[in-house]
Order: sequence, then structure tokens, then C-alpha cells
Amino acid sequence: MSQESQTSLLGNLRKVITLVDQLRDIGLNDYIKLPRIVVLGIQSAGKSSLLEHIVGIDFLPRGSGVVTRRPLELRLSYSPQSVCAQPTAEFVEEIKGKKYTNFEEVRKSIEELTDKVCGSSKNIIDKPIILAVTGPNCPDLTLVDLPGITRIPIMDQPKDIEQITTNMAKRYCEDPSAIILCVVAANADMTTSDALLLAKKLDPDGIRTVGVLTKIDIMDQGTNAIKMLKGEEVPLKYGYVGVKLRSQQEIKDSVPIVQAVQREKNFFANHPVYSSIPGDIFGTQVLTGKLTRILYRRIRSFLPTLMQEINQRISKVQNRLDILGPGLPIEDSDKLHYIWQLIHEFSVRFRNSISGQYEKQKANIKSLQVPAGSSIKLLFKDLYDDYSQLDYCALKKFKEEDILQVIQKYQAQSIPGFLPVDAFYALLNPELKKLYAPAYDTLEQAFQILEQYANTILESQLQQLPSVYKMLQDQIMEVIHECKKNAHDSITDVLDAEQNYIFTNDLNYLSGKPFIKFGKESKADQQKGNPMVLELRTKIEHYFKLVVRAARDNVPKLIGYFLVKGCQNQMLRQLQQNLMQNQTILSVISEDQNVVEERKKLNREVETFKNAQKIIKRDPDLSEYILSANEEQEDQQYIQKQKQANSAPTQQNKPQQQTPQQQQQQPKPQQPQQQQSQQVSANTNQNNKPLTTNATQRTDVPKDQEQLPQKPNDPIVNRNTTQQPDSTRQQPSPTQPQQRQAQPPTQPTQPIQQPQNNYPLNNNRPTGAAQPVAQQPAPPPAQQQPQPQAQQQQAEKKSLFGFMKK
Repeated sequence: MSQESQTSLLGNLRKVITLVDQLRDIGLNDYIKLPRIVVLGIQSAGKSSLLEHIVGIDFLPRGSGVVTRRPLELRLSYSPQSVCAQPTAEFVEEIKGKKYTNFEEVRKSIEELTDKVCGSSKNIIDKPIILAVTGPNCPDLTLVDLPGITRIPIMDQPKDIEQITTNMAKRYCEDPSAIILCVVAANADMTTSDALLLAKKLDPDGIRTVGVLTKIDIMDQGTNAIKMLKGEEVPLKYGYVGVKLRSQQEIKDSVPIVQAVQREKNFFANHPVYSSIPGDIFGTQVLTGKLTRILYRRIRSFLPTLMQEINQRISKVQNRLDILGPGLPIEDSDKLHYIWQLIHEFSVRFRNSISGQYEKQKANIKSLQVPAGSSIKLLFKDLYDDYSQLDYCALKKFKEEDILQVIQKYQAQSIPGFLPVDAFYALLNPELKKLYAPAYDTLEQAFQILEQYANTILESQLQQLPSVYKMLQDQIMEVIHECKKNAHDSITDVLDAEQNYIFTNDLNYLSGKPFIKFGKESKADQQKGNPMVLELRTKIEHYFKLVVRAARDNVPKLIGYFLVKGCQNQMLRQLQQNLMQNQTILSVISEDQNVVEERKKLNREVETFKNAQKIIKRDPDLSEYILSANEEQEDQQYIQKQKQANSAPTQQNKPQQQTPQQQQQQPKPQQPQQQQSQQVSANTNQNNKPLTTNATQRTDVPKDQEQLPQKPNDPIVNRNTTQQPDSTRQQPSPTQPQQRQAQPPTQPTQPIQQPQNNYPLNNNRPTGAAQPVAQQPAPPPAQQQPQPQAQQQQAEKKSLFGFMKK
């Protein structure tokens, strides 16, 4: 890969990690958990020494017992030698603006900041120290070092110190976006390690845990960590890395980290067991590269979900703030203005709710879909409906002899041969009295509708001010009751007039043209009776229907005018008048403290989300960093693979099969010499190392093995170790799964040559390995088919940094 491509890729790597650090600085991690690496281990497991090896600097406090008493968040960033000649450190939050180049001062500052929060005792407090370190030997990483899990309390530590340290580890590691860096001492039984047991509890499938085996150099003689490194005891998706850290004597002798890293390389290169297997599972630099790739992939796959969740949370919080409304004023003048605005807003919304013009967004009332005016008009449709039917007879219950008796009773005061007026009144008034109850019932129903609308609107405005709500509700109900009383009085007056004063200008009535059918009786049957009785009955029935018709028109008008329109016109004026006459309502304007705190919390939250949006939008090329692969799908595939591996019986003598990658690397056998060469090389690789079958794959994710670009002058992250991988090694790419499906099935009996770095590391590895044979001479250059340079560069571009612009 060209130097220009390396620079571009390293820049993108730093951008995404810096992006997450900036989001964490503004407090986004309090609401949305951001990807990070959490270092988990028991006390004295070597976590501090491991972190110093990763950073390349000796800077952490040391001592007996619990040393790390506050979580330490390390933000590491690479800077070239030309920009940063020596490493610098800065405490992001607690000592702002001061940059350290002397890391002995950094060590003392960490101790002082720890004592400042935790005291001089051994107490443990969950308040992280954030330390940013930049230098030419630093990788691009963000790690959180936790206090080691402690079993026995010392000094004035609480008796439940084990529970405290365990709970703190759980809080940091149970986050699904966190990567667990589990540090385990190799000289102890890893199956009983508290840290590994906790990691497996929080990550049961092992899809986000990286294992680190420390103290591998002080294991008992005759023992080694091969089974642990292969994941045969506790399998993990990302596997294990063995490291040799500085011993206590080396720390006392102030052995530089760079020299300790070189000693680590020499240890694994010269070890009788570890030197015989690939070196991509040993050393701090291998671990650093693995962590960088994993964190980088995790962030890239996390970005789309992050942006979507931020938008959703802003919308949700803003809706809640709209419901709570703005905060309340403090001064009386401001309170008066506030109440004045409330009254005006309520009056406008109440008036519009009657006419159907209220603002739905402000009202936020789903139950008021039908305007109050429309609901009230629906009541008028049924008013006096029974009395207006054609077959309704007002005097149906009176027989002819009953009516004749009434006529005879009042005949003395009238001229003979004429119908007495008193008889007309006597028979009509009982029917007219029936018109009062339906009118009053309709008025009451209209009143209840207005009352419901008023209460609902007022409650939506003042749900956080119950005292103000009660006082305004009483005043509003007074206005509605007053309008109801006016409507009731007017209805009574109109019906009283109809009952006590008989008059009509109806031409049909005056001309005597209409003939009213009484019930089911025919015209002939009606004409058989007494003519005077028939005439009186006819006039009363006709006049009653005239009164009903007038009442069906007048009563709704009276209700609409005095009640509905009266409330619309008088509400604002009456409430303002009450406020000016009595301002005691100002004394009860006090907001519930819970509402005040909730509003402050929501305002901080929405401000954090909006700041996060600004940070994300700063980089217009952010979309290029988004990982197209679905990491969750890869995790599910790994889990399924582990289940199949655990359930399937181990096949010791299964014939070898070629993978698509191996098929691409191997020339087709066309000559007897090539066939003979392949038969000899079936048991050896190019480095004369025993080969194993393809059935035993690493537990690492293939994309995790993709190589990061090398940094100049970087002894920690540079992957140019003493044990170089084969030149024929091909970097996996995101397109490999499709290539694997497209390849035709291979012959199981075909012997192959396998690259050195494909050494099997999972629990499917056969117990017996093939014995090495004499090394055969390499085929002549003409028979080797090296990959063209253009294809090699293309394969590198299809690595983890697949988003790079071509």
C-alpha cells in the first residue's frame, strides 16, 4: 500500500475514534452508550503493566493492594514524529489546559486526583479520570481501566469491597456496545478466574470479549498456555493474545517499555513451544493491532444506529418539553402577565373549539375531534321529535264525551253556539307543559358539553399547576353557569308566553283549510261525532303543532345565543375582570419541584443531542466511514458456528478440503513434477511447519485479522515482528463470503499448501498434528505464479478500510 493510502487510512481511523471521544465529552454517553474498550481483571492481574506496554510509557501509579481506585479512561492518539516529537498528556476534565511531557508528573497527578475524590484511604469511587495521551508511539485507542476485582478489604475499605468492585465492572461491561478486554493470569486456572467468569456472564456468547494472558513467562516448568490461547477451555470470538510484561524487578530497575517490548518479542521467538506456531497470537503489538481493528469496526457499524437514535430521542424529548411548557415566572409583574396570557390563550382555544378552529398541536386533545358547536347542534335535531310526528295526537287520551263535558263546563261564560275559549285553554295547557322538560334537558346536555371542553382545554394548559388550575376552573365554571342561567330564563319566558297567550298568524290555521288526522281514525269516522267536539279537537291539535314547530326553532336559538355565544363572548372579558379585581391567584403560581427538575433534565438532554448532531455533521465524509457489513449478523454466525462445533463429533481422519482462498493460491496440477511436489508438500508448509486441516478454524473473526497500515517509528503497533507471515498470505475482504459460495466443490483428496497464519486455534483442532518432513526445494520461479501488484493493492483496499475512496 502506498504511503498516501496509509496516511488516508490512519486519518480515517483517528477521525472515528476522536468522534466518539468528542461525543463522550459532551455527555452523550449518559444517554446513549458509546463503543469503548473496558479493561477487566482481578487485582494484580497485570492490567497496569499491560496498559503501559500499549501506551509505550511508564506513567501509572504502583503499589501494594488496590492502586486503581477510580476508573481511568485513556484516550490514546497517534501523532507523527514531525508533529509531536515527544508524547504529551492532558487531563481532559479535571486539569484543563495543562499539557504534560514529564510522565512522572502525570503519575503524581493521577494519585492526587484519586485522593481528592476517594480520600487518602483505599476507598473506591466510580468517577472516571479522563487522560488523553498523544505521541508517535501511541495507537489510536480508547480504553477504560477499572479497579481490579478485590476479595479482601484492607485499611478502611468497606467489607463488601468485592461486591463494590464487581458491581462497578458490571456497570461498565454490561453495555452491549462495550468491548471487554479480559486480563487473565496464565499461571492460574483460567476456568476459575473471577474476571473471565464475570465476562462470560455479561457476554455469554463471547462475541465482544478479547482475552489477554499475562504472566505467561512465569508458568510452571513443563506447562504452557497453548490450550488457553487456542480457546479450547473458554472459546471467544476474538480469541486470546499472550503477552510478557515487565517483571517487578524490571519495574524496579526502570527498564524502558521499548526495551521490554523487544524482550517480549525475543521471549516468544526463542521459546521452545511458542516459537513453533504463528506469532499472531503473541505480543503487545499484536494485541494493540487487534484492539484497534475491533474498536474501529465497532464504531463504524455503530454510527448509522447512533444517528438514527439521536434523531428519535430529540423528537421524543421535545414532545415532552412541549407538554411541560415553559417555566413559571418569579416576579409578580411577570406572574400577572403570565396569567393574562393563559386566560387569553384559553379563551381563544375555547372559542375556536366551539367553532372547530382550535389548533390541534397546542390543544393536544384527541378526545375533542368534533367541535363543541357541532356536538350541541346534534342535540337540537331530536328536540320535540315525538311531538312533531304527523300521527301524534295531543288529545288522544280524551274521548268525545270527555271533550263534550269540558265544553259544557265552560259554556256558561260564552255565547251559545260558539266554542268557549276557556275550554280551549283547559285542554291545551296540559300539553304545552310537556314542552318544558325536553327544552331543559337539551340545555343541560349543551352545558355539559361546554363544561367538558373547557375542563379538557384548561387541564392541557395547566396540568403542572394544579392550584392555578383549580382557581381558573372555578371562574370559568361561573361564566358558563351564568350563561346557562340566562339561556334557562329565556327558554322559560318563551314557553310561558306560548302557554299563557294564544295567538297565531298562520294562514292555514286561520283559513281552516287543513284537516288533521287523529290517530288511525279515518275522515269519515271523525265526521260521525259531535261537530263542536270535532271542531275543538281539530283546532287544538293544529295549534299544538304550531307551538311545537315554533319551539323547535326558538329553543335551539335561545341555547345557541345565551349559552354558546354567551360563553364565547363573555369568557375572556369576565376572566380578565376577575383577575383585575382579585389577584390572589398570583400567590399560588408555584410549579411542582419535580416538574422543574424534569424540565431541566430534558433541556440538558436535548442540548446534548443537538451538540452531538453538530459534531457528527462537522465531517462531510462521515458516510464513508460507515461499515456496510452487519456486525450483528456476523456475531450470530459465530454463535451458530460455536453451537455446531460443540455438538458435532470431532473427525480425526476427515480428508482435507481446499478453501476458495487456497484454491486461488495453488496452481492447477498440469505436470507430473507439480503433482509430485504437491504430494510432498501436503504435510509441510513453506516454513517446514506442520499443517492441519481446514476444519479447524480460528475463533477470531476473519475481518479482525485484516492488517492495519503501519505507522512510521511505532514499535508498539507495527506488525513487522520477527515472525513474518507468508508472502502468499491473502488478506480477507468483505467480499469473501460471496466468493466462497461461488466456488465449486473441491476434491477432498487434493493435497494443499496452507499459509502459516492459518494455524488452527479453536476447540475443533485435532489432537494429533502431522509430523514435519524434510524440507523440499522450492519450485522454480517459472512455476510460481505471484499475484500481480495491482491485484495485491486491490486486495489490500478490500480490507477493513473498504470505505476508502479509490
